[in-house]
Amino acid sequence: MKVIFKDPKSGEIKLIPENLDDIWHLYNIIEEGDLVRAVTFRTADGEKADKIRAKKSEKKKMKLGLLVEKVAFHEFSNRLRIQGIIKEGPQDLGSYHTFNVDAEEMQPLSIVKEYWKAHHLQRIDEAVQQRTQPMLVFVSLDDDAATVTLLYQSGVQIAAEIDAHRSGKMYESKETTKEYHGEIFSVIKTVKKTDSPLVIIGPGFARDHLIKVGKEKEPLLFKDAITHATANAGLNGVYEALKIGIVEQITKENRVSKETQAVEKVFEEIKKDGLVTYGTNEVEDALSRGAAEKLLLTDVMVRSKNGEHLLDLARKTNCTFIIINTMHETGKKFEGIGGVAALLRFKY
Repeated sequence: MKVIFKDPKSGEIKLIPENLDDIWHLYNIIEEGDLVRAVTFRTADGEKADKIRAKKSEKKKMKLGLLVEKVAFHEFSNRLRIQGIIKEGPQDLGSYHTFNVDAEEMQPLSIVKEYWKAHHLQRIDEAVQQRTQPMLVFVSLDDDAATVTLLYQSGVQIAAEIDAHRSGKMYESKETTKEYHGEIFSVIKTVKKTDSPLVIIGPGFARDHLIKVGKEKEPLLFKDAITHATANAGLNGVYEALKIGIVEQITKENRVSKETQAVEKVFEEIKKDGLVTYGTNEVEDALSRGAAEKLLLTDVMVRSKNGEHLLDLARKTNCTFIIINTMHETGKKFEGIGGVAALLRFKY
């Protein structure tokens, strides 16, 4: 994300989202009641009278300011929809309009808030710092199939699932193996950027064989490839790798990995009746006593009054916090226990 203008007096920050991660960050920053300004397209006033006669009205480019009522992140279309009432613009004041922020076509937009919360500013700073952070490419495979996934700040996205086509007499065929590897190489070439770390995981020797062949056939692609054994292949193998901290060896700032390990720590402490508490009232009590060391909140909870209150308490008691994205598997799991927990400094 690139910040191009900031005015503390008016509460306006103008920025340019540059990738899918930034769109996800915006989803967690823009709230009901904010004013968002952007260039958009809308049917011109003079053409509305002719709408009945015309098959298709031409839309004009204009800058509008929307008073936000609803924000929705469409994960599968990589699009953020910001809906609200037109408060600023050349026409249709008081009418409804929707800004579509698309991962394929990034446009500048301004966000105006009466009060910027600390975690919103922290998220913008994080997004700016991570502008140059490379995306991770996972290949999780065994002898039968491979799953190529992309690890974004917003979560895990499947790029391709490849079948090895091994059956009967073809099982030992070198041609089949060659074709299998070739398909994997082809997908990696399509999705991997020059500075994107490549991580090969899975059970057995399939991953070692892939790296060996890859370094022979595609040396540039596999130059700095990292490999690690996992008990599972496919998407389960990727989540296993996240849980045991493989990603931390590659990048310390990856949000999905950090969230996954924090949530797993919570469940680990719950299982052994250790230094943890969960539930809104219980966590509030721990914060009030100064017993909470790290606060965990879902992105849904943080938008509520209870969430804001808990964050304020955390700041006052020198408790760190992490916001958990409910769009990936770990976030959904954490949401199952209420979406709020605290790791403790001491029992009380």
